[in-house]
Amino acid sequence: MDRREQTIKNVQRWARKTGKADYLRYLKGDRLTRDEAIKARCYECVQGEETRPCHVITCPLTLYCQWNTEAEGENES
Repeated sequence: MDRREQTIKNVQRWARKTGKADYLRYLKGDRLTRDEAIKARCYECVQGEETRPCHVITCPLTLYCQWNTEAEGENES
């Protein structure tokens, strides 16, 4: 079994959460939209665990993270 197949098998055991399907599609070689890619990356980062809100302040995607509702309000000022 190659590394990609092993990763897919591991991810399938992770919690069902926004971004999981997108991440699995990416691993299988499908093209993703920008929004799907962001969701997939966030899902990969937290490995399916609960992160509400996201606390990774060094990530350039923090403002776009689907679990980060606080960031949306900061942009509207």
